[in-house]
Amino acid sequence: MAIHFQNALIIGAGRGTGHALALKLADGGTNVTAVARTAGDVEKLGAKHANISIHVGDGASGIANELMKQINPDLLVLAGGITPKMSSFQEQDWESFSATWNSDTKTTFDFLKAAVEMPMAPKGTIVTVSSGAAISGSMLSGGYAGAKRMQHYLTNYTARESDRLGLELRCFTVYPKQFIAGTQTADIASNAYAAAQGVSQDAFMGQWDAQLTPELLADRMIELVDPTAGYAPGAWGVTGSAMEQMT
Repeated sequence: MAIHFQNALIIGAGRGTGHALALKLADGGTNVTAVARTAGDVEKLGAKHANISIHVGDGASGIANELMKQINPDLLVLAGGITPKMSSFQEQDWESFSATWNSDTKTTFDFLKAAVEMPMAPKGTIVTVSSGAAISGSMLSGGYAGAKRMQHYLTNYTARESDRLGLELRCFTVYPKQFIAGTQTADIASNAYAAAQGVSQDAFMGQWDAQLTPELLADRMIELVDPTAGYAPGAWGVTGSAMEQMT
């Protein structure tokens, strides 16, 4: 699989999809800056490949401008996110309900704002990883669904500003339309939803014929953003067996 990027900045590279994507890009010759909140996770990643540099930090903590200036990426991937508290909304307080807004959505806001204002490398590519919850809701994860939908809107706004300012940025939102097997969030969320439906966790995850893994999603993302592949910027839904453009 051909890689067409020189400098990638991946927010949320410590585990899951961001981790898998960092390794695949590095294997293809891209210089990757991997950012994660947990030092141990990102340090292990950095030790796996000479093309990976690491930065320990929270994407929502005001680090966007510094990193964008330092790296000047031609590929920006916003894959980070917290695992929300799993319970009905009335069992939560506002702090837990809004946690995803203050983490995932704020990270997206900060980095996309920097991409437009600095601006990002000309004709650069942006990928925001949202969630299938943003399409159908997620009644056991507080404000998670709305926060993930706002990530899509912010990416659309960035595309419009890019057009207005002549930046030629290619902006993609990726919607994993099923739980990503083997990730912490999927494990906690699928357990909660399985219990609510009165089925086993294995039965709940078995509703999908083909599992969506971090490695598979990373492959789909690399295929999607390949400028020679002909995929139009915008929103794309990904499952274990297919990838489809969304309106």
